[in-house]
Amino acid sequence: MSGCYMIAGGGTGGHIFPAIAIGEALLAANAATRVLFVGTAYGMEKDLIPKQGHTLLTLPVRGLLGKSLAHKAALLWRVPASLLLSLFYLLRFRPKVVIGVGGYASAPLLWTAALLRIPTMIQEQNAFPGLANRISSRVAKLACLGFGEAGTRLRCPSIVTGNPVRKDFKQGGTWSADRPILLVLGGSQGAAALNRILPELLAGVLTPDMNLRVVHQCGKAHEASVRAAYEGAAFQVEVVSFIEDLSKLMDDVRLVVCRSGASTIAELKLVGVPAVLVPFPRATHDHQTFNAKSLAACGAARLIPETELPQAGPILAELLASSESLANMAAAYPSPGPDSARVCAQLVHDLQHKRPLNDILKEHAAHVS
Repeated sequence: MSGCYMIAGGGTGGHIFPAIAIGEALLAANAATRVLFVGTAYGMEKDLIPKQGHTLLTLPVRGLLGKSLAHKAALLWRVPASLLLSLFYLLRFRPKVVIGVGGYASAPLLWTAALLRIPTMIQEQNAFPGLANRISSRVAKLACLGFGEAGTRLRCPSIVTGNPVRKDFKQGGTWSADRPILLVLGGSQGAAALNRILPELLAGVLTPDMNLRVVHQCGKAHEASVRAAYEGAAFQVEVVSFIEDLSKLMDDVRLVVCRSGASTIAELKLVGVPAVLVPFPRATHDHQTFNAKSLAACGAARLIPETELPQAGPILAELLASSESLANMAAAYPSPGPDSARVCAQLVHDLQHKRPLNDILKEHAAHVS
């Protein structure tokens, strides 16, 4: 599977971590492969991609939804400039396949690649596709889906692969009730509502005899205020801006309270930790609620709307008091299935070698059945 591949997208960890996972799978298949990432200088990719030892090329494009009129006016030059820069990157590096993972940097590169007749593929993490992937699905050859429901809103053929998870995120061991950590996880950028509500909420739920330590990921911008909110707590607390090695920590987590971004859901499925999911209510098209319902429906998680979180103390107290309830939630997780990143990499290989799309779809359907 040699050659150069480009993976475009970013903004938040929900797009970046699946991109890294696919890139790592391509490199694992052939060390001679070159993987280039394309994003912006404004999203988290500017730090996360280089930190993983990968090359990041940037585009000046910015997001569209929910922005001011002046911001949208600036797109009059940012979008054409991004298309021209995409053309430059594509002609310079000549990728075999271009993969879009969502986020505003992905659409310009995919559309330009399609005009150059370079095979394109998208990977959609959420149950409700984002704008960039909906736009890109008009020119993509294939979509790899984290949730099957997303396929009805895309314009290209799709395969449910699950969401790629970073190679350092290993499948967890058997969950046990004596794990010492209650994890509050606000996503890659922190969650303002969880940061505001959880310190007071947990103060009314946790007691020293529970032998629980709270680890609260709050995002860099909120670290000082969250530390202050936990001052005087009657339980152990560790406040951190971001947890890079989350996989190792998960081995000690009894219960996690978190948002329901697609990457978070995929990682929870892999480690099998009981969860209380609080979807971000202003996520585009409420996709986090769509995501959360998939785990709540099978019994692996409780879904609590953000508006109801301040009154959720009794729910948390009930869960933490019942090892049986938590054990049943941990056991309810569906099997994580095949390695999604490796499956996506194989599909990239199929597109590179111009394998007939019908053959790809039939083979995958046979594996699923």
